[in-house]
Amino acid sequence: MTISEDSSNLSPDLVAALGHLHYGLYFLTTGGPENPQGLLVSWVSQVSGGPPQIMVAVRHNRASLGALRDNKTFALNLLPSGNRPLVGDLARTRASRFEGLALEEGPLGLPVLSDGLGALCCSIERQWQPGDHVLLCGPVEGVVWRGGGNAFSAAEVGHAYLGLS
Repeated sequence: MTISEDSSNLSPDLVAALGHLHYGLYFLTTGGPENPQGLLVSWVSQVSGGPPQIMVAVRHNRASLGALRDNKTFALNLLPSGNRPLVGDLARTRASRFEGLALEEGPLGLPVLSDGLGALCCSIERQWQPGDHVLLCGPVEGVVWRGGGNAFSAAEVGHAYLGLS
């Protein structure tokens, strides 16, 4: 496993252990179909079943964080396993990330990937910053579900995100 972030201040054992935590790779969007903003994320969890709530971690210096806070909503787009070309498109620079990307309007007016497995659309009810990432948490208020396979795993890209960049 390759760790791409600068992990020089972490012990090798800690890097290895953190690199083996299991995560998916998701595309977090906010705004609307005409003015979408988004970024790839992997630190995501369902934190309640009644009602269903999602929590996502966003690095404090990400450009999309302001839009997420302003809009108070997000769509967690589930990416299809094996679709590395789509993940490559989503990893492009912020200025070109949405070029040629098929979007549709989902619940809460959020931009949803047309080529995704689906999306969980959430309002942001709580946010806090326990470290260098801001945790955004809220109930699922709408869902788009197409199914058709498994969700993309962070292991498919060959390195673990340790949150250091």
